[in-house]
Amino acid sequence: MGALSFKDCVAADVHNVFLNPMEFADRHTIDGREMDVVVDDNALLERDAARGGIFPDGMYRARKLIFVATVDYGGRPMPGKRLNLDGRDYYVQQADDEAGILAIEIEAVRT
Repeated sequence: MGALSFKDCVAADVHNVFLNPMEFADRHTIDGREMDVVVDDNALLERDAARGGIFPDGMYRARKLIFVATVDYGGRPMPGKRLNLDGRDYYVQQADDEAGILAIEIEAVRT
C-alpha cells in the first residue's frame, strides 16, 4: 500500500482534528441533520474588520460563522440559501470551501 498524499492527510484531519468534538467542534443540527460544527464568532469579527467594518442600517442582525465538513453538509451553499441551525433560520451570506471544510457565514435579521 502506498504512502498517503498530502490531500489524504488533510482530509483525515478534517474530522480527526479540526472537527473533532473532543477538540474544537460541538454537535449541532443543520437542516435537520446532526453534525460536528465549529462556531467561531471571533473569526467573524476579523472578517468584518478586513471588510472595513459593518455599517449599521437600523436592523439587528444575528450573525455566525460556522465551519463544517463539506462531505457532512453536502457541498457549498449559495448565498441567500436558508440554513436552519439548531432550530433557528438563518440565510447564507457567503460560503467558502477550503481543504474539505466549509466556512459558512450566516445571518438572521430580527425586526
